[in-house]
Amino acid sequence: MINYDAVFFSQGVVDMCYWRQMKKTRNNLTNSVFAPVSICLFLFIYAWTSPMVYSGMGHLFFYPLYSTYPMQCLYTTGTWLWVYTIIWLMAHIANDKFNDKVYDYVCGSSLYAYVSHYFFILILSVMVIRPYKITFIPALFIMLFGTLALIFLTYAPLNFIYELIVPPKQTKKLDVDLTEEEVQAMEEMEQAAREKAEAIKNGAQDLED
Repeated sequence: MINYDAVFFSQGVVDMCYWRQMKKTRNNLTNSVFAPVSICLFLFIYAWTSPMVYSGMGHLFFYPLYSTYPMQCLYTTGTWLWVYTIIWLMAHIANDKFNDKVYDYVCGSSLYAYVSHYFFILILSVMVIRPYKITFIPALFIMLFGTLALIFLTYAPLNFIYELIVPPKQTKKLDVDLTEEEVQAMEEMEQAAREKAEAIKNGAQDLED
């Protein structure tokens, strides 16, 4: 079961109403010459949108980190590139609830982690990293694993209390595969749309019609 909060989506990034149509289009692309080209294109865009500079930097509460407009565009474009990639990756490998407890505490805590993680980052930086003047590499591990630990330690009791008040609902795996009938119906709709567009282009049909 895909938990889109886990990859930090804003609402509306993926409209599930069109998921099957998107998957059909992607499958068509994977069977074309675009498949190997897309890998090289992804690596190129990823390298291009990873600004490794030390000028024009913002500050701690400055987004998207760089103050110059071109660097901001590169930074945010690279972020959305990874968002798009993770959507399809998770749909392919993480669409099954393989363990209830792991799901509850890893996927279930994702929205809580999204809301609370920066608070724990500030706590660690103000109370641990800066007072003890810890260098970059140790600070990186303390910040990463310390933040995760604090998220899980605080999420567990909050989730326990919440489930006492609101019992968890039964969920059903989302079917993201197209049936043969749906594929045929989509192809017929696409063909009809192409014919109508061609008719309009040739002036045989009024735009209002």
